[in-house]
Amino acid sequence: MRLTTARSASGSASSCRGCLKRSSLFGGRINFTNLARFSRFHEQTFRRHFQKAFQWVWFNLTVCRLRRHPEEPVIGVFDCSFLPKSGTETWGLDQFFSSLAGRSRKGLEVSMLGVVATKRRKALGIDATQTPPDLPADQTDGYSRVDFYLEQIIDLYGELTDLGVSYWVGDGFYAKQKVFSTVTGLGGDLITRLRSDANLRYLYTSAPKDGPGAPKQYDGKIDWSDQKELTRQFDEVGSLPDKPDVRILTTVANSPHFGRDLRVVLLIGSDGEHVILASTDTSQHADEVVRYYRLRYQIELLIRNAKQHTGLSHCQARSQEKIDSHLNMSVTVTNLLRLLAQKAGCSKRTYRREAYNRLLIGHLFAKLSLSAEYDRMDPRIQSVVRTGRMAV
Repeated sequence: MRLTTARSASGSASSCRGCLKRSSLFGGRINFTNLARFSRFHEQTFRRHFQKAFQWVWFNLTVCRLRRHPEEPVIGVFDCSFLPKSGTETWGLDQFFSSLAGRSRKGLEVSMLGVVATKRRKALGIDATQTPPDLPADQTDGYSRVDFYLEQIIDLYGELTDLGVSYWVGDGFYAKQKVFSTVTGLGGDLITRLRSDANLRYLYTSAPKDGPGAPKQYDGKIDWSDQKELTRQFDEVGSLPDKPDVRILTTVANSPHFGRDLRVVLLIGSDGEHVILASTDTSQHADEVVRYYRLRYQIELLIRNAKQHTGLSHCQARSQEKIDSHLNMSVTVTNLLRLLAQKAGCSKRTYRREAYNRLLIGHLFAKLSLSAEYDRMDPRIQSVVRTGRMAV
């Protein structure tokens, strides 16, 4: 059952803005070679400027502050994505899990951190960091990829808290002791998905029994296959608005593995299949837990848009610095593309097409030695600009 509905050094900001503008105008792969074909700059110019640092996090946070309504809650979201990469000399090459292939493949991985506006249901990417090679995928002791992902949250936690982020949402991969401890230790709350056979136990809520010994705390392990017991022990709060056949049940239960009480939300479909969500905020309403977890998919949509429109997986670079610039530039351009397309009232693909048409018109006027100043709002010009426009 699917629930879908470093960067502080100064660089050449003007050249970065030029790259940002051109990277979404044309078809084909978005790499150094193709950028040069549509620009007056040489390919080596792009290579040099991609090696310079730019304050991507600051830029994205500024866009977020300008676009955010002060009364609208925002949540922090994080996810990883596999990027195919050929060759043998690229920094960061390793075996990473590819959801498309359903197995580990050789390539790169980007760890994405973003925020989602909970009313408008829109995500903004804040930081894209490449996962280093030669780190174990997961281990209890020692430094692993999970520790690296958490460092990204720790580094930006204060800035995102200033935006009003208090809930952090990750998929079932992040349901780990390290993640729970780190997020709650920073003062936030984690919402994630648990295994379908999660080891949880009911809290004892009856009157304490007389006699010696410590008071009874727990009332047995939760049996996820016993529908009658689940209905009796859990509180039913309704159903999904867009899927009335999916029931929502909730309770506060204890996790021996994570060593804490959790707000547990159980979603049961008409076929008996179930999904278990959990929040470290035991007072949080079940509907909000479900809604915030479903909003997590907005970061996946942002990653998909970055791959489709701004060349997230088209990187031609091999050094760590250039790859970092490419990843963050792709995410930043995706943020701007979504905002500009929304303002223009068209799809992202249509906005790209019209931007390319405007570029082509400008080149045509320049090559024909026509006046550089032409009326862009002229209906004849606009009809050319709108060539290839798709319905929203």
